[in-house]
Amino acid sequence: MIYVGIDVAKDKHDFFITNSDGKVLFKSFTIPNNREGFETLFQRI
Repeated sequence: MIYVGIDVAKDKHDFFITNSDGKVLFKSFTIPNNREGFETLFQRI
């Protein structure tokens, strides 16, 4: 299982991705609140 932590804001969103074993898959990263930003997020997940 993959867990995604999200800090939502108006112009950007901060994420952290880990798995059920506690292994960090992606350290915290920020995406802009637009289509390109969400495409980046989907690729990482």
